[in-house]
Amino acid sequence: MKAVSKTAYYCCGVRMQDAESAHPLIGDQYAKRLLGKEGAAYWEEFKQFTWPNASNTARCYLIDSWVKQELNSHPDATIILIGAGLDSRAFRFNAGRWVEIDEPAIISYKNEILPLKECSNELQRIPIEFEKERLADKLQAYVHRSFVIFIIEGVLMYLSNEQKNQLLSVLTALFPKHILFCDLMSRKFYKKFGGKIQKKLAEHGAVFSDLADEPGRLFLEYGYSKKSQIALPKAITDLGLVRIPWLVRKLVFGKLISGYSVYHFAYGE
Repeated sequence: MKAVSKTAYYCCGVRMQDAESAHPLIGDQYAKRLLGKEGAAYWEEFKQFTWPNASNTARCYLIDSWVKQELNSHPDATIILIGAGLDSRAFRFNAGRWVEIDEPAIISYKNEILPLKECSNELQRIPIEFEKERLADKLQAYVHRSFVIFIIEGVLMYLSNEQKNQLLSVLTALFPKHILFCDLMSRKFYKKFGGKIQKKLAEHGAVFSDLADEPGRLFLEYGYSKKSQIALPKAITDLGLVRIPWLVRKLVFGKLISGYSVYHFAYGE
């Protein structure tokens, strides 16, 4: 499994920790199963990162909430996860037509640990070697779906500017109308708050790439409209994951509070 793909263990470990807590937000009963022994060993190195772990939990919970809102209105929506990792939403939600796209090692592992036949929703898993194969070819089968949602979670900070431009070019060319949920981190936020967690990730070969001062601007340049943005440092306190007094929050984060956020974009309204 590639280094960046292994970060899926980290995200899954966070969801497992939430599920085993006294008051789970996400309640992912599949996380421990998906984590496995190798993933559990990987997760042990990250358990102590209280704030990043809380942000990861809030990120998943907020995207869950947005997806559920869309599925209430469009229960047959197609949800496509690019860089799906060990995501379990197709199993946790009771609606939607789901597509998971990721590296072959991830897809093979998930098919073994959590088989498609156990999913009550329509689910397809598509392997792709991102460095060798065209994402457009993998997405072609879904271009005529009437309501499409993309989830790109915990992925964009690892992509170069060229890769991000290629990704958005493909999505906007193939899908004249769609919704996109993602998380974005600014360069300034990373420099001030992300050093320790990135150092640990880098030890495993996963390195952040080409962070921008205003990461949301690229999406606007491609014609997306920003429907919502929620700052994760604020969310973790609002959700009770970490208790930070308002004054301390203001003094510590200041203008950087929105530097790591989850975004709801719409294209072609």
